Amino acid sequence: MKNKTILLLLVLIILSGCSKKAVEVKDWAQYQDQFFKVSFSYPKDWIVVTEATKVVVSSSAEAAEKFFDRDSRKADGVQVVIASERSDSLQDFVKYVSDFKATKESEGYKVTEMEDIKINGLDAKKVSYSGVIDEKTKIKAVYAATLKDSTMYYVQYAAFNDLFTPYESVFDSVLASLILPQKIVIPKGVDSAIPFMQVEKYSDNYIQLEYPANFGPNELPKKGDMISGVRFAGNKDGMRNDCSIDIDIRPAKKLSLEKVVEQNSKFFNPKSKGETNVGSDKAMYLNYVPQKVKNIDSRVYFIVKNDRIYRIILNYYTPMKKDFLPAFEKVIASIRLK
Repeated sequence: MKNKTILLLLVLIILSGCSKKAVEVKDWAQYQDQFFKVSFSYPKDWIVVTEATKVVVSSSAEAAEKFFDRDSRKADGVQVVIASERSDSLQDFVKYVSDFKATKESEGYKVTEMEDIKINGLDAKKVSYSGVIDEKTKIKAVYAATLKDSTMYYVQYAAFNDLFTPYESVFDSVLASLILPQKIVIPKGVDSAIPFMQVEKYSDNYIQLEYPANFGPNELPKKGDMISGVRFAGNKDGMRNDCSIDIDIRPAKKLSLEKVVEQNSKFFNPKSKGETNVGSDKAMYLNYVPQKVKNIDSRVYFIVKNDRIYRIILNYYTPMKKDFLPAFEKVIASIRLK
């Protein structure tokens, strides 16, 4: 009986050592870039490095360094890489992953057989691989790829030592939220400088919307008590940089919508005003002409929700009002506050 008890204790100790609790992420951020136009959710406090056709998200700055130089003295961590490579040869993604598998095997890694998965709803292949970096460091990773619009996209999740399993659910969330770029088709005779009918989606912790595909989001610099801010403006050569949509969020400090508009009206000198709904939320707006700016008309919307002021400013070139304002109003109609 005593031997059975000791054996049971040993089994429980082994099992407890093997089980790694999944990491819970409370705050997520939305990755957006107007040039490398993928989007996905990632833990808000992670480190993001963007290159022309690649984004690397690491659990810490030290982990990012360790993935770069493999220095075992640095803290362990995890990393997600999303990248693209132009594939004019239309190489099949199955062969692409197969070649990657062969390369890793030649480097001495243990690699699993290829499996079918989906990336942004597209057929894809993945392999897992693992190996020893040095006597103190092991690595385990997942690599997957798919082909879209003559471009190969690959996703890699890697972790040092015992961190693969605890963070695997984080990677699953990143992958599930990943949206690959849409191919922008310019209809014949359409001016590429005006907002396209084709749209892309944007989402962060406070707001979600759809915007013209030839526009792109950029973070606004924070001023004063601003919580968050983003600007949508043309991202193609020859587009007007005076036509944009700015959204910023500030504390409401218990003020009502009516009081917010009353306090802000003096800054805009409105020529007209009105009420509407943005999504399911009541909004008030002011039409005004910006000072010292020629041929530009503007409109600002105010919404108060969850003790936050959402301010949305439209700026458009007056002679091209029929091209810009309806497109911008479609963006407003798509907005949902969180």
